[in-house]
Amino acid sequence: MAASSIGGLAVPSPTRASGSLVRLIAANAPYWAGEAEVVRTYFASATRTAQTDRTWVLHQAYKEYWDGYVPVLRVLAADETADPGRTSELVDVLRDELNHYEWFAGLYDELAPDGQPGLDPGRLQREGPWVENTALGALRAAHREQHGDIGRRAQWFTEGGYVTLYREGRLLAGRGGIDEHVASVCAKVYEDEFDHMLSGIAGLDQLGLSESDWQRLQTLTVAQLRLRIRMRNAQFSQPLGPGRIDALCEGAAEPAPFDWVRAGLA
Repeated sequence: MAASSIGGLAVPSPTRASGSLVRLIAANAPYWAGEAEVVRTYFASATRTAQTDRTWVLHQAYKEYWDGYVPVLRVLAADETADPGRTSELVDVLRDELNHYEWFAGLYDELAPDGQPGLDPGRLQREGPWVENTALGALRAAHREQHGDIGRRAQWFTEGGYVTLYREGRLLAGRGGIDEHVASVCAKVYEDEFDHMLSGIAGLDQLGLSESDWQRLQTLTVAQLRLRIRMRNAQFSQPLGPGRIDALCEGAAEPAPFDWVRAGLA
């Protein structure tokens, strides 16, 4: 069976989903939906302002550069396999992540008042981090350290949160004003990130995971997605109150549908 790899993790070509993978996706689907509810609520909120838009876009540009582009760049720099195919895949991902950063930086420029400096990596490093995103990064680092390959695959599985931000953002098309630019950027990133996200899911069945591995993967991914909900709510200036956030972190949202056909798992 043909295989590829990104970031050192093998991705065998998928066929169809096992019961273990179906259960893993079912366990995570309510948390993907919870993150989507945060974003959707913000975009419809009467408390949304140009300043709150600048805040979430700045944070997202930070994630695209410091949480996306830089880690892949480090992997590429440390790669000693001399495998042209693997290098090409890493370069493709690197190009995508840099494009995403540049698109959100351009969106920030449109939102910024006249005379305000634009975004650059140094400014993002100073102003872009926020507590909940740092906590998510720390949890992922702990999972990688404590659980090795399963911890890395848990992070890969949860990267992008099933593209919920981009899915909701692209639905703003047709509303006019800044929402047209938001929708355009999110639509472009959605196409890239959907494929990146699927590459972290579609090959899991070919890895020979034990039942305990699957159970551990489910525990780690759900823990990460719960923090993603809190991370998104903070990024978007808390559109949902503590009670609803707590409920979403317990899986209260209607599960998000999974695209089995596009994943090659139908």
